[in-house]
Amino acid sequence: MLPLPRLVRARLRHVPPRAAFSGRPSVPHGSDADGSHDAAASDAIVRLVAAGGGGLEADLDRLFAATLSHGLVSSALRALTDSGVPAERFFAWASSLGRGFSPGPRAHNLLVENTGRLGDYGAMSRALALMSERMLPLTDRAFAFLALSSGSSRSGSVEDSTTSVLRALDGVGGPCRASGVFSLVKALASIGEFDAAVSVIEETTRKVRYYNVLVAAKCKAGDFVGAREVFDEMRKSGSDPDANTWNYLLGCLLKNGRLAEACGLVEAMERLKCSEIPNSLTYEILTYHACKAGKMDSAMQILNQMFSENLTPRITIHSAFIKGYFYAGRIEDACKYVNDMSTRDRHSVNRNYSLLAKLLRKSGRTVDAGRVLYELMDKGLRPDHSAYVKVAKDLHKMGRGDLASELKMMFQRFSVQADMGR
Repeated sequence: MLPLPRLVRARLRHVPPRAAFSGRPSVPHGSDADGSHDAAASDAIVRLVAAGGGGLEADLDRLFAATLSHGLVSSALRALTDSGVPAERFFAWASSLGRGFSPGPRAHNLLVENTGRLGDYGAMSRALALMSERMLPLTDRAFAFLALSSGSSRSGSVEDSTTSVLRALDGVGGPCRASGVFSLVKALASIGEFDAAVSVIEETTRKVRYYNVLVAAKCKAGDFVGAREVFDEMRKSGSDPDANTWNYLLGCLLKNGRLAEACGLVEAMERLKCSEIPNSLTYEILTYHACKAGKMDSAMQILNQMFSENLTPRITIHSAFIKGYFYAGRIEDACKYVNDMSTRDRHSVNRNYSLLAKLLRKSGRTVDAGRVLYELMDKGLRPDHSAYVKVAKDLHKMGRGDLASELKMMFQRFSVQADMGR
């Protein structure tokens, strides 16, 4: 019989920490060169469009002979809006055949924002009609211009703008109106214009998802009283709160340390006798906050209840447990949890082992991290590639190339299996 590889001769055990935890390094996105080019091109576009004239399209053709990128068009649309210059003509030129640019939802929403900033609701109606024709959804970005009117000394400025937007949406109708109303409510709630958002709901349709936007915004601001008022208004209007509504309230209470009220809320949810309330997200919220507070035994009781009700935990719940145990210094319990879940929830095995390996490596327990990855691969499961690469490199750096080679041999099996399956 062949001797066991070094990485699996000893079971995982608690090892005294040898290094402090380190944060994840930030990774820059894009390049400064691209950003500078788009900014310069956007300035040129603003000057040309602002000057107008019958030869605008020809001037743009000469300036931009190459294919237009989505980044450049988005940058130009934002620049036109910030400069108070209408973007409709530029958008039509950019969208014309032969430019290699096909405008997506983002560009269309930026065009709607431009028309709103300029107060040109005729142009907004045309932009909305174009989106409806192309079956593109509106987002709250389209109504970001409302933030400029919020808190203005001009009486009724937000309300007037909102009324004009609703009139334009009504004129288009269809799916565009539906996504538009939802996004309008969301945009208003995000800038604290709750009265205007409620007016939109009352003038359109009292949908639960619209009210949930308000509840979520109130909870995000830590205003549980305000969120509860919206909750009560939902019930009065005949819009029964769904699981999302209850979960927003629960998360708000727990986030602000109001544990007794949170427990009372959960009991109220259970008294509803509704199959969808509480749901798996409810348990996730409870588990996350229990783990964050270091109450691992309470969190485990919640998890066991989930399993008893045939609810499958999401990976975020497992992550909360592993990190909760790990940061509390209960490394053995973190390892035991990962091992136990390999039989109770097979869908999570790969990610759980990979996360544990990452945490061990970051804390300086590189050999233990290697053991975890070896154990995972020994089960026939492929680990997270970045976790494998980083652990293998660290083993080499610490002079344990022999252990890194064992990991490499195990990992290469998956490449062989993939080749054989072709």
